Amino acid sequence: MRVLITGGTGLVGSHVCRVLAARGHDIRLLVRNAEKARQFYSGLAVKQPELFVGDITDAAIVKQSLAGCDALVHAAAGTPLQSKSTDALFQVNVAGVKNVVEAACNLGLQRIVCLSSITAIFNEDGSKVTADTPPVKSSMPYGQSKVEAELYLRERQAEGAPIAIVYPGGIIGPDAPSLSDSCKAIKHRVEHGFRIFANGGMQFIDVRDLAHFIALLLQDGGYGRFLLPGVFSTWVEQADIIEQVSGASLKRINAKGWTLRLAGKLTDLARRVKTIDTPISAETMRYATLWPRIANTPELKRLGIQLRDPSESFDDTLRWMVNAGHLDVALCPKYKKKQSS
Repeated sequence: MRVLITGGTGLVGSHVCRVLAARGHDIRLLVRNAEKARQFYSGLAVKQPELFVGDITDAAIVKQSLAGCDALVHAAAGTPLQSKSTDALFQVNVAGVKNVVEAACNLGLQRIVCLSSITAIFNEDGSKVTADTPPVKSSMPYGQSKVEAELYLRERQAEGAPIAIVYPGGIIGPDAPSLSDSCKAIKHRVEHGFRIFANGGMQFIDVRDLAHFIALLLQDGGYGRFLLPGVFSTWVEQADIIEQVSGASLKRINAKGWTLRLAGKLTDLARRVKTIDTPISAETMRYATLWPRIANTPELKRLGIQLRDPSESFDDTLRWMVNAGHLDVALCPKYKKKQSS
């Protein structure tokens, strides 16, 4: 198959590209920065993807990029920390989704996989978060952008469009063109301290497991909705794992959920007047402090995928961050390279 991937210079898109290329598929990437893509993929031992320069917010460019393709993986998305404004966030997460999926459907593609987010169907009661959970209006810009995109995708599914929607939790993993928001959060905790509150935790999915799932879904032509939040661990367990695998000595800061949510709101207000290099925002703190345990899709068992243990995911992620220069090795002494004699 010839597969168009959006978000090919992001964590998920780049891993999906590698998995599909290794399986013999021809890959085309719709990217905004061709030089960034060339530099990254030229260093990989995979068949080089075809690059098509453009933006998903440009409907004409999107249509051109899909010409001659058999399948689509839509992994491009804006996040609260990466987007310059709320308008820009909605342009990417709503208008962009509509441009890409509309063009794919009009061209008759029979394999369309869209990466969504559990934030579109988020509930503090994990038992109420299922593939059939209806989107609920969010007071947060990112959450609402994902809700609006979700409503569109489900409408197209109801009309018979061959769309598979995947809902991951926090995504971590090594070997990406740049740091994802989740990896930035890990970096911040190692460098500035790990805020821990009782009973709180998060589910993380290793990007390699997520990419494997998406590739199999694409090849099988699977349609529907699939939850893939990953493995749950408490914040205390995550701090323990990071110290054990990397040798880091974390400053553990006891905190309460409401204080972190307030800190997120205040940080967002400060961002209106200046640039602040922190993963803290109202939305990130909401999910970090209120995340429940959510069941993964039973499709994992059918496809024979066993999710990685968090220790392996954090170890590989932190090691890569150090080797790529994103994190000072002095903070993670177990990754110091042995000196040659």
